[in-house]
Amino acid sequence: MADFTGGTVDHYLSFTNHRDLAYEWSNYRFASATMNSRKRAQDDRILDPEKVRAGWFEILLPSLQLRMTDKVPARLRTKAMHTLNYLGLADGERIIRWRRSWYELYQRGSLSLEGLRGVAPMIADAVERNP
Repeated sequence: MADFTGGTVDHYLSFTNHRDLAYEWSNYRFASATMNSRKRAQDDRILDPEKVRAGWFEILLPSLQLRMTDKVPARLRTKAMHTLNYLGLADGERIIRWRRSWYELYQRGSLSLEGLRGVAPMIADAVERNP
């Protein structure tokens, strides 16, 4: 989802716990600055965004909550659930406000379904599942 605050590039495995990876390109990720600051040194307890695949999570309407689907591999389910809860991705107030802003633009007709897909593809998927 497009993030109003922009993004940042930072270490997936924190500098605090993994100084040896400080300059390894394979350890860098683009992330929401808000989510990155929440993550702190959770390191391997947070699901690596590079490992996430399409269909692992879905948005529920009208609540705009994010939930894990059965497509998340069993070995990653605990980590995925921790990620949703710790970062507030499931139903955190700030995240829901962000999702709501995109969804309301779509509902008012200010944003087409394709436009919604460009800024919030999971919300667009939810709209298509629930016409």
